Amino acid sequence: MRMLRNLDEKPYVEILSGRWVEKVSPVYRHGALELDLGGIMRAQAKGHGLVASEWRFDLCSDPVKRTTVVPDIAFVSLQRIQGLTDDDIAAPSFAPDVAVEIRSPDDRERDIQEKIALYLAYGSVLVLDVDPARATIGAHARESTTTYQSNERFSHAAAPWLTFDLSRLFQRD
Repeated sequence: MRMLRNLDEKPYVEILSGRWVEKVSPVYRHGALELDLGGIMRAQAKGHGLVASEWRFDLCSDPVKRTTVVPDIAFVSLQRIQGLTDDDIAAPSFAPDVAVEIRSPDDRERDIQEKIALYLAYGSVLVLDVDPARATIGAHARESTTTYQSNERFSHAAAPWLTFDLSRLFQRD
């Protein structure tokens, strides 16, 4: 029955190495952060690639290890989408260059860590783990992890086109 379910129907589902995980319904702060960071990324990604929210990526189609993820925000470079059809771009069969996961209060730590590992294993160069409760961003690359605090400026060698002050994101409306 699960295999017949349309993955693009609400509630959204991700499949992590064959394990079905329902996406947690976000709260206000999650949604506001998604809009704010998505806007920053879209503006700065012009000429570098595409940015979208809630974009599905089919990483592995093997029925036992099936992996399909829906990052809160994703960036894919122009080089990687060059020559792809609209259908290929709609649900790429590779991980985004940059994946952003914004934590919700009901997220399970196990799922967050597994998604970070899967993104990196399937080709992401950077995974941003945005934690609204702590006002931090963990920047996970293959070789290292850096944590940025709310009073710092984000910049990372894996995404040189992206820089911003975290205070812009974590200020209360």
